[in-house]
Amino acid sequence: MKLSHHRKSVVNNMVAGILLVTSASAFALKDDTNQPINISSAQQSLDMNGNVVTFTGDVIVKQGTIDIRADKVVVTRPEGNEGKEVVEAFGNPVTFYQMQDSGKPVKGRGLKLRYELATDFVDLTGNAYLEQLDSNVQGDRITYKVKEQKMEAFSNKGKRVNTVLVPSQIQKK
Repeated sequence: MKLSHHRKSVVNNMVAGILLVTSASAFALKDDTNQPINISSAQQSLDMNGNVVTFTGDVIVKQGTIDIRADKVVVTRPEGNEGKEVVEAFGNPVTFYQMQDSGKPVKGRGLKLRYELATDFVDLTGNAYLEQLDSNVQGDRITYKVKEQKMEAFSNKGKRVNTVLVPSQIQKK
């Protein structure tokens, strides 16, 4: 089945957004973004009028070393504006994995992942967790501003953000 140009564009933008959740170029193997994107799910639907693509049922997104898994992925293009897509992935949990150029893997998970392409803003909520080797950060919410490479972790009232840093594994800039 051939995809229409519009649908290909929506799908490509959705995947690009999800891939940036793994902290974009800060974590990516340089070759990953040049690899074919493979998406599989139990069901896929497209609402052309609403500018929404929905993938449901054991959604798997793979591109190079990137592996993202969710129960449901919804991509919305508000008012049809290209470049302003919003990607939302839902799961129990949503997970992702990617190998860095350094050969160190990055893993993450949360109940919901939201990526806003226009602002390059990633929001991982619901028992959010990021890990590189033995170092990790966990909270109720982790946000990442891709262009600025700024990450913040938050926890709900009465809870704390927990971080484990292994000095020998921290990369020096």
